[in-house]
Amino acid sequence: MEDIQRFQRSLKDFDYFKDFQCFLNIKHNSRARATHIKKRNPRFNPLTDLNEHKFRLKYRYTKENLRRIIEIVRDDLEIEYFEPLKREQVPIDLQILSAIRLWGGTEHPKLTAMAHGVSLRTLAKITRRVASVLSSKASRYIRMPATLSEKERSGSAFQAIANMPQVIGALLQTTVRFQPENCAPDLDGEELLPALTSREEELHIQIVCDAAHKIRDLDIRLIDEQSMLTDTEMFGLSKIKDRFEQNEFRGRILLGNEMVRCSSSLFTPVRFPRNQSEELYNHAHAVTYASARKCLNLLMSRFGILATEIQGSHGSAKQTITALAILHNMAMEWVDPSIDTEQNISPFNSTFFNSIGRSPKSGDDNNRRQFIKTHFAC
Repeated sequence: MEDIQRFQRSLKDFDYFKDFQCFLNIKHNSRARATHIKKRNPRFNPLTDLNEHKFRLKYRYTKENLRRIIEIVRDDLEIEYFEPLKREQVPIDLQILSAIRLWGGTEHPKLTAMAHGVSLRTLAKITRRVASVLSSKASRYIRMPATLSEKERSGSAFQAIANMPQVIGALLQTTVRFQPENCAPDLDGEELLPALTSREEELHIQIVCDAAHKIRDLDIRLIDEQSMLTDTEMFGLSKIKDRFEQNEFRGRILLGNEMVRCSSSLFTPVRFPRNQSEELYNHAHAVTYASARKCLNLLMSRFGILATEIQGSHGSAKQTITALAILHNMAMEWVDPSIDTEQNISPFNSTFFNSIGRSPKSGDDNNRRQFIKTHFAC
């Protein structure tokens, strides 16, 4: 009987030992998980990890203004976030920051992706998403003066430059290259990476800016190699020309360069001035029109990607350019000091070159002739 009792006690001892082992295993696993969590590096946050100077160099805005952009875009970006990433989701703030840093063109895209802990493919998806959300706000941030007071303020600002009256905008055209992407597997075969096609295409961009270098109208068209249209023909296809023909801006004019044809609403320089009045007009035109050149130079200085090429489809490239125009207008409105607006930016020479460079035939200059006689007569 005593032997049976001893045997039962030993069985209980074994049960206690097993319970103790389970306790030790649980404690060990919890410590391992805690150690693993502690070893995980926190995600890079440029708003806190970079000083103001380095932040401006990389992100082309002050921290304060980029926080404002994040707040403007955040809600829409969260709504549009319909396709979750396979790995850990990138915070909304870092999505916006990484897209703007890529557009700044201050480094190789792979370095931008590495800095934010994402792959090139993920960075491409992020930038397309951010560009889509920003471009949807174009009607709010890119618009011509609508009310009478807005038109008068715009005209007064231009007239204050060189006493050129009735001007409501300066028009300039240029081209930007883009390359469509294909998807190719990486070396490990685990992820699809963007691969450039051999085909390179161009977009024709027409902007109308005001005296404060803000973009007031934007027209983007794919250049068809089969029918290379001149700048004048491109202007004829734009909505802004229709708006002037419909007398929406009655009594006001646009200024254009020598690559477009003079018309009743678009005044260009006199190619061969014959008297002092025309020379005075040409001088006032050149000084006033410098606003358009400087606007384009400021846009490219802030977003270096425009000087290289944009990757993506025709539609995504248009959205990216529209997004950059909106971001440019925000910077102008907030007087963002991230890029030096005077250093190496000549208002008389644009860093963009127009690929459609055929000089137009003489246009309808009767209105211009009367304008010169009225405002620039000696």
